[in-house]
Amino acid sequence: MRYYLSKIKADDDTWEIHTVNCRHLPNENDQRIYLGDFTHCIHALPVAKLYFRTLRFCPECSLLA
Repeated sequence: MRYYLSKIKADDDTWEIHTVNCRHLPNENDQRIYLGDFTHCIHALPVAKLYFRTLRFCPECSLLA
C-alpha cells in the first residue's frame, strides 16, 4: 500500500499519515509527501518522522490498511 504524509497540519497540531485512497489525503502533490510502499501503516512512521515529529495515523484509513 502507498502511504503519504499530509503537509496540512491537523486540528490537534499533528500531521497525518494516509493511504493513497484516503478521502482525507490532500489531492495536490504539493500538499502531501510520498512516504513509500509498506505492508502496514506502522512501517511508514520512521520515514514520516524525517519530516515532522508530531504525527498520527489517519483514524479512518489506518483502520483499513
